[in-house]
Amino acid sequence: MRNKDNTTPSPKQPLVTSSISRQNDDERIEIYPRSVRVRRPGGVGEAHQIPDRSGTTLQGFSSKSRRNLRFAAVNAFPALISQLGLTYHNEWPTDGRESKQHLDNFLRHLRRNYPWIKYLWMLEFQKRNAPHYHIFFTVPPDPGIHADLATAWCRITSPGDDEALRFHLHQKNWITWDMGNANYLAKYLDKEAQKSIPDGYYNFGRFWGNSRDLVPAPITVPTESLSALDQVDQDTGEIRAGEKLMIRWLGRLAEKQTNGLSRFRSRASSGSYTILNGAAGYKRIERFLAK
Repeated sequence: MRNKDNTTPSPKQPLVTSSISRQNDDERIEIYPRSVRVRRPGGVGEAHQIPDRSGTTLQGFSSKSRRNLRFAAVNAFPALISQLGLTYHNEWPTDGRESKQHLDNFLRHLRRNYPWIKYLWMLEFQKRNAPHYHIFFTVPPDPGIHADLATAWCRITSPGDDEALRFHLHQKNWITWDMGNANYLAKYLDKEAQKSIPDGYYNFGRFWGNSRDLVPAPITVPTESLSALDQVDQDTGEIRAGEKLMIRWLGRLAEKQTNGLSRFRSRASSGSYTILNGAAGYKRIERFLAK
């Protein structure tokens, strides 16, 4: 959603107990709209970034790509709230570069005419082997924009095909969607057959992508600043380090969310680690420790 002055509202800020101006290679906790990342120098779990794979050939949907997709989808701000389908009618390219050029031309049209709309796209192959794109937007369906986008896609892929245009203009082709509950995303990640490149198809590359500003820069809290949250045991006088308490309690949250499968507590104390739905929990823990 946008404000009346056509600007995007800022996400709610967590309680930060000290300065957040630090060097990029410092140990720190990053708070995104829904996720929390502990970042330590040399650790894994770098911030979301689409890798440069120019000159390489992708033949599948890697586990790392799955993790990055999930992270981008749940941390989109504003949230992704609608879905548009883009497909082919009677003919389609088997060369992925040609299909991706169609997609790129469509996204250029979108960015040029509706610069306030952020998006995430996903590629699937239908049972008939036709490439099929799901485009998720940060705005609700709009009849006028829908007509323009459908016309643009058909002009790019199948000019003069009235049946293809009628299909893409159908009101059920751009629908409201709650990406926040991740139900569709889970189904997409599980549909392995539709993410295998069919025989005879080539150069399809990445299975997903997004607008550059879809995921906002995180709020950064240096881990050393958590010493302000140190607790003193009233019975023994022992000082319990705020950083260790935060990591321990976040670890419990991660284990609860994953039915005990998370390794956050064992990894985050020395490396980097992400809790996909940890931002709200971090804020609650921080407020509790700051009392």
